[in-house]
Amino acid sequence: MEQRFCQSCGMPLVEGNIGTNSDGSKSKDYCGYCYKEGVFLQDFNMSQMIEFCTQFTDQINKETGWNLTPQQAKAQMQQIFPTLKRWKEKDERSLTEKAIHLLSQCKEVTLASVNAEGFPRPVPLDKIHSLGCNEVWAVTAADSEKVADFRLNPKAGLSYSFYGDSVALRGTVEIITDDVTRKRMWQEYFINYFPAGPADSNYVLIRFIGNEATIWINREFAHITI
Repeated sequence: MEQRFCQSCGMPLVEGNIGTNSDGSKSKDYCGYCYKEGVFLQDFNMSQMIEFCTQFTDQINKETGWNLTPQQAKAQMQQIFPTLKRWKEKDERSLTEKAIHLLSQCKEVTLASVNAEGFPRPVPLDKIHSLGCNEVWAVTAADSEKVADFRLNPKAGLSYSFYGDSVALRGTVEIITDDVTRKRMWQEYFINYFPAGPADSNYVLIRFIGNEATIWINREFAHITI
């Protein structure tokens, strides 16, 4: 019989690794690592899928009998994936729309302030809210170094990435302290850091808005003004 390959990840389809359709029948096109009950298990574009699959090179070698290094596996995927059914259809979204989706996939961002000596100070922060591809909200302590930095200089850089795709932004930060907004943005787990709740004087919000973006998504690159 002709060997069939998963039309999402390129894995050879063999008994035991075949995905299922919504009616429970076996898929003719996809493996169970990518597709189950008629739904793709990863919300990826092609380049993200390649990055994701590369980390499983040892498992791929075991199941196929191949002996590829991660670099060889990635290079092979970059050649094969554009021919697969899932990735043949062109993504018609604009690069900005793709960046919006990328930000929705990210739970964490890196925000850089400029300290009193003029050096950038990047820190990872949990994203609590976002709008478009360039507005990000985070929570922090009023007595933190980054808040002190931003009170002196609101200029900032912010970046986010997910399985090889990334966006880097330049913009400004606003420190939000009004009670109405703090209460509206409050989340239950904040109590672990701000025991007095939404009225805690050390609880503040950071609102970053970018006006320039460098976008690298699914092998597309652009520098844009927002």
